[in-house]
Amino acid sequence: MSPVLKTVQTTLSLNKLSSRNYPRKEKKLLQHGSCSFPINNVQLSFRGGLEVISNVNSSHKEKTCLYDEGELEALPHVQTLREFLREELVAKVVMVRFDSTILLGEKLDLSSQSASKALHTIKYLHECRAKVILVSEWSRKINPKLLDAQAVADILSSVLQLKVIALRCISCKSPLRREDLQKADIFLLENLSEYKEEVANCSKFAELLSSEVDILVNDSFCQSHKVLASTVGVARFCYASMAGFSFEENLHQIKKIVITKKKPYLAVIGGGNLKSKAAAIQFLASRCDALVFVGQMSFQIMRALGHSIPINLVERDAHKAALDIVQFAHDKNVLMSYPKDFWCTNQHLPTELEVFPAHGISASWLPVDLGPRSLEEIYSLVTNSKAYPFEIDWSVAYHDASQPLVVDIGSGNGLFIMGMAQNRKDLNFLGLEINGKLVRRCLDSVHQSGLRNVYFIGSNATTTFRSIVSSYPGELVLVSVQCPNPDFNKPENRWSMLQRSLIEAVADLLASKGKVFLQSDVEAVAMRMKEQFLQYGKGKLHLSHDQYNIRINGNAWLEENPFGIRSDWEQHVIDRGAPMYRLMLSKSTGS
Repeated sequence: MSPVLKTVQTTLSLNKLSSRNYPRKEKKLLQHGSCSFPINNVQLSFRGGLEVISNVNSSHKEKTCLYDEGELEALPHVQTLREFLREELVAKVVMVRFDSTILLGEKLDLSSQSASKALHTIKYLHECRAKVILVSEWSRKINPKLLDAQAVADILSSVLQLKVIALRCISCKSPLRREDLQKADIFLLENLSEYKEEVANCSKFAELLSSEVDILVNDSFCQSHKVLASTVGVARFCYASMAGFSFEENLHQIKKIVITKKKPYLAVIGGGNLKSKAAAIQFLASRCDALVFVGQMSFQIMRALGHSIPINLVERDAHKAALDIVQFAHDKNVLMSYPKDFWCTNQHLPTELEVFPAHGISASWLPVDLGPRSLEEIYSLVTNSKAYPFEIDWSVAYHDASQPLVVDIGSGNGLFIMGMAQNRKDLNFLGLEINGKLVRRCLDSVHQSGLRNVYFIGSNATTTFRSIVSSYPGELVLVSVQCPNPDFNKPENRWSMLQRSLIEAVADLLASKGKVFLQSDVEAVAMRMKEQFLQYGKGKLHLSHDQYNIRINGNAWLEENPFGIRSDWEQHVIDRGAPMYRLMLSKSTGS
C-alpha cells in the first residue's frame, strides 16, 4: 500500500486504542465488529470496537471538512504512552506490538527518527520498571539473519543494549505464566506471520497472546489499517491500550497532512483491495486536486473507466466501488491518473521483460512495474505540485539572496560548487543531492569554510527542482549536470535522473542567456543528455556551436572545462587519461 493511502486510511480505521483505564477483572469484553459514522451516504468505519474519543459531536477541536455539507474530525483522540502515568506502569506486564520493518531491517539507521522513536518506546517502559513483551511478524526478506525467534531476540538485544529473552508459548499453545516473567525484563514471542489466527483476529489466539498482559502498546503504525489478533484482539483482554512513541509521531504527521491547506494536493495510491479502501479513497478525493493510481488498484480504476484489463487482474466485488470513486472524483473535478504502460514479465520465461500498454497486456505476461510513459506522467504531476515540503529561508542560506544562482544537480561531495563559490563571490551556489549523508558532510564543510554564498539541500531534484528554485528571489543563470550514473540514465530505468519534467523546469526557470552545462565520461550518457535537453527544452535551449573545438567519434565537444573547477570524478577521469564529453547550452534571448 502506498504511504499516502496508508496514512489517510489510518485516520479512518485506527485499531482499538483505549482512552480509558479499567481494572482488568471488571472490564467487559467488547464484541468484534465496527463502529461507524454515516456521512453523506459514505460510511467511514473504525474497526475493532474502538474506545477512542471519536463521536462526531465530540468537543475535540481539530475538525476538517470532509464533504461540502459534512464534517468529520481530522483524527479521533488516541491515548498515547506519553500521556499515561509513569507510576501506573511499575510492575505491569506491557505488550508492545512493534514494527519489524523499522527495528529488524538489514540496515538499521539508529539516527533515523522512526528507529529512535520505536526504541524509545521499549526503553521507556523498561525504565518505568514494567515487564515488556515484544511481539511482531518478520520475514527473511527484510533481513536474512531473521532465522528464528532466538536470532531476532539477539538482534533486538544488540540494538536496545538490553537483554531480550525469546519465549515459546504460541507454538505450544501454553499461556504465559507470571513465574516465566521472573527470568528477565524484556521478552520476545514467536513470529506472528507463522500463525493464520493473527490475520483472522482469532479471539482464542488473542487471549493466548495476552495471557498475563495488563497493558497493550501499539507501536506498529504500518499495520494499523488491519484488524489483527495482536492489536484489535489483544486489546479486548487488556485494561488499557495506547499508542507508542513511533505510532504517536505518525499520527502527528497524519494530522498535518489531513488539515493542510497547501495546493495543489496530490495523492499517489497503490496496493490492492480497493473495495475495503473505498471510503479512504473518497476521503482523499474530497481533499486532493489529483489522484494518481498505481499498482493493483489502478486496474480496477481502468476497468471502471471502460478499459479492458486481463481477467486475472480483476478484483472480485470491487467494480461498483471503483465506479463510485470515478463518479465521485468526476463530480469533485478531481484529476484521476492511472498507468499508461507497464514493464511485464513472461510467466514462462521469468527473466524476459517487455513494456506493454496498460490496456494491451498480452496473455502469459504479468505487470511488475510502471513503464517509462507512466513514470514520466507521474513525475510531471508531482513536479507541478508542492513537491518540496519545506519553505526555504534564502536570507539564512546566503549572505545576499539577490545574487544570481548556480545550481548543480547531483552535487555529490560538493567539490565542484565549493570551488566555484570560492572563486565567484558574486554568485550564489546551490547543490541538490539525494544522498542525505553527503549533504550533511557538505553542509559541515560550508560551515567550516565560512562561505556564505554556497548551500546544499538533500532532495530528489527530479521532483523538487521547480518548487525549490522557483522560490529563489534572484535569477537562475547556470544549471550543471555532471557525470550522472550511467545505469540511472538508461531509458528503461525508472530512476532516470533526467526526466522530462526536470528538463522542462530548467528551461522554464533559467534566465534569458542562462547556461546549462552537461558533461560525462560516458559518451552515450552525454549524447542522451544532449538529446533530452534539446527535445524537452520547449525550444528555449540551443547549442553554442562556436565553443566546440574537438571532435570524438564524429561528435563535437568542449575540449576543456569552461569553469576551470573540476569535480572529483572529472579529475579522476582526467588523471587516468580518459576523455570527458562536455557541452554547453544557452537559453534563447526573450524566451
